[in-house]
Amino acid sequence: MDDIAFIRSSLNNDDFDPVRFAILSENSGANGIVFTFSGNDNGIRERDLRLAKEMLGSFFNLRIPMKESAVKMALSLIPDMVTFVDVHANEPRRTFTVDPVEHQQEIQQILPDLQANNISVSLLIKPELDTLKAMSKLAIDYVEIDTSEYTRAHDINDEIVALDKIKSAALAVSKWGMGVNCSGNISYQDIAGIGQTPNLEDITLGTHYINRALQVGIDRAVSEAIQLINYREIE
Repeated sequence: MDDIAFIRSSLNNDDFDPVRFAILSENSGANGIVFTFSGNDNGIRERDLRLAKEMLGSFFNLRIPMKESAVKMALSLIPDMVTFVDVHANEPRRTFTVDPVEHQQEIQQILPDLQANNISVSLLIKPELDTLKAMSKLAIDYVEIDTSEYTRAHDINDEIVALDKIKSAALAVSKWGMGVNCSGNISYQDIAGIGQTPNLEDITLGTHYINRALQVGIDRAVSEAIQLINYREIE
């Protein structure tokens, strides 16, 4: 829902309400909603999150940076999941992966409070060997694999290499008892490839879903995504 918040800010038009968009997406069949709270005034606001928590019934995944203020807000909100991401002030519309090697001590300190409140904890990571080795030492519930190397690949060879990394990472973290989610510039055309990921639970569609919904309507955009996912499961 992050892109709707940035449209709201850019146009100074509250009709572009990310919570309303989320409710309509849920009513159309979406099984989960993702919000990113970076503290940027142009993005998702705390008011959006509290209203969404009150009104939504589907799975609520809150993405936040690894900051004390954001963690406190998450603890007051109690979403179903907190996914830690990195955010850069000069690129407010993008989320970046977290390095578990660099942040290992912080993660270990934060985990108990979140998990004690029945909040699943996830980390957005690159599917790289050093990152996976660090993940094996953490009691994380889920891993969100960054698929952007695959979705932004320039040719079929790069796609094959990137997809193999994603599959290998998913198999590794599953052996350690972690759930697997994927996100990262995933388009409707990417679902078939990403859907081959072993033990995959959730695929997050961001900008491409919003673009499609604005073109054809929310009902159809959700329906098309569900059909692609269901087809992938049958295959």
